[in-house]
Amino acid sequence: MKSNCIALIEIGGSHDECLLSQMSAIHSSGREVLLITFKEVYDRNKAFVPYVSDTLFVDMSGSKSQRGKEVSRIWKKLKESNCEMAVLNTAEGNLVRLLCIKALFHKIKFVGIVHDARKFGRSFTQGIINKKVKKYLMLSDNLVRSISPAKGLIVDYFYPLRYDTDPASIAKSTKSIVIIGGVETRRKDLDGFIEMAKQVKGQNLIFTFLGKSNLELEEVQYFKKRIESDELTGIIETFEKFVPQKIFDATLQNANLILPLVHPNTPSAEEFFKTRMSGAMCVSFGYKIPMLLHQQFAGIEEMQAASFYYTIDTFKSSLLYALEESSLKMDQMDQNEAYNMDFQEKKYLTFLLS
Repeated sequence: MKSNCIALIEIGGSHDECLLSQMSAIHSSGREVLLITFKEVYDRNKAFVPYVSDTLFVDMSGSKSQRGKEVSRIWKKLKESNCEMAVLNTAEGNLVRLLCIKALFHKIKFVGIVHDARKFGRSFTQGIINKKVKKYLMLSDNLVRSISPAKGLIVDYFYPLRYDTDPASIAKSTKSIVIIGGVETRRKDLDGFIEMAKQVKGQNLIFTFLGKSNLELEEVQYFKKRIESDELTGIIETFEKFVPQKIFDATLQNANLILPLVHPNTPSAEEFFKTRMSGAMCVSFGYKIPMLLHQQFAGIEEMQAASFYYTIDTFKSSLLYALEESSLKMDQMDQNEAYNMDFQEKKYLTFLLS
């Protein structure tokens, strides 16, 4: 490959939704994209193909020594490809630390994306990564404002808003509220959701958990029993397997609202929106689908133009109001520069190349 190459590296395996926007931005600059990741990430994202000039597929499922050999393969590929820069899509963990050590005295620049603000605290591993990575991006302006990065680090934010979409999806007559991801208690207040869903039975709507819900987990089994005992089966949809991109996109194309299900004083609030931003936020911005957020989070400025608010006790009236006003909110989101895909990709590219 030529020297005007930028490598995108995702060896954490859980943030491939951030890659398409980056590929598009890099490609728009006339540079080539080297993608280093797992084969399953590439296979499940067909939209990557037009943007990627070269790939390296790695396997991090083996022993510690085998994973170390895979990191050596990555470093060898980076040097052979003569890339000017490598972007660490998940800039954390021991494998990234090892790669940064190998690259420490090499001219290739490293930029990282951090998904958890706690990484800017007292993390030994992150401290070593910081020896090589001096520029970081986060996925939230609010989180960037909340941190105090170590001296010498530059931190900014961008929203990855490009998705593999098909605007020809057929609209449903039923009102649709989407919860991004599967059934789980750590990221979602499931007990609160049951109480909310009970308020709106008979309203010609459906709640969809848009992600894999693992039936082997006790929390999923318990949730299934709850929706059956409370006669909510008809208004709640879940998936037991990985959701294919076409179904993911079609469900969102037909959605009226996105419900992150983050509530105060629950495990979900211990993580969101204090140290991480829910993936629902960028999906909302990218698809221009308004969010329903708990009133506790009304003070987060970057989400205000995209959000309606509720409390658990007033959920029914808040939901019905949001459904009535959702079209107007979508128009407002369309006019918001921060929610514009091209604006965010230019912002990303400027950060990389400055």
